[in-house]
Amino acid sequence: MIRVLASVALLLGTGAVAQVTPAPTRVADRAALVRLRGNTGLSLQWISWAPRARGTVRVLERSGVVHLSGRQAAPGAGTLTLDGDVLAIDARDFSFRGRIVITDAPDLGRACVRDGTYSFRATGTRRYWRLQQMEQCDGLTDYVDIYF
Repeated sequence: MIRVLASVALLLGTGAVAQVTPAPTRVADRAALVRLRGNTGLSLQWISWAPRARGTVRVLERSGVVHLSGRQAAPGAGTLTLDGDVLAIDARDFSFRGRIVITDAPDLGRACVRDGTYSFRATGTRRYWRLQQMEQCDGLTDYVDIYF
C-alpha cells in the first residue's frame, strides 16, 4: 500500500496525468442504440437541413463505450463538429459528454465551443435527436440534430 501511494505521489509530482477509462455506455433500449449506429447524418440549421447536405456521424464502440465523431460543413455556410462519448441511451434520449464546435455559422468569424455533458432528445414522431441545450453561445439558438 505504501509503495502504491508513493508511486501515485511520484506521478503527481512529475505532472503526469493518469488516464481515466470512461464507464461503459448505459444502454436502456437496444433498438435506440441500433438507430444511433445506423444514423443518417447530422445537421445544424445554419448550414443546411437538406438531406443531401447533412454531415456524417461515425459511431465507434470500444470496451462498451459508444463514441460519436461527426462533421457537417459547407463552403460559406460554416462547420459543425462533435466528438465525445454517449453516457446513456434510452428509447427517446441519449446523453453525450464531449465537445461540440460551431464555426463561421451563421456569421463568418463566429466560434461556439461547447465542452460538457449534453442531452439529445427525439420528441413526438421526429426522426432525429435534437440537442436540448440550444442556446449556449451569443444568445443564438443552434439546432444540432442527429438523424435516424
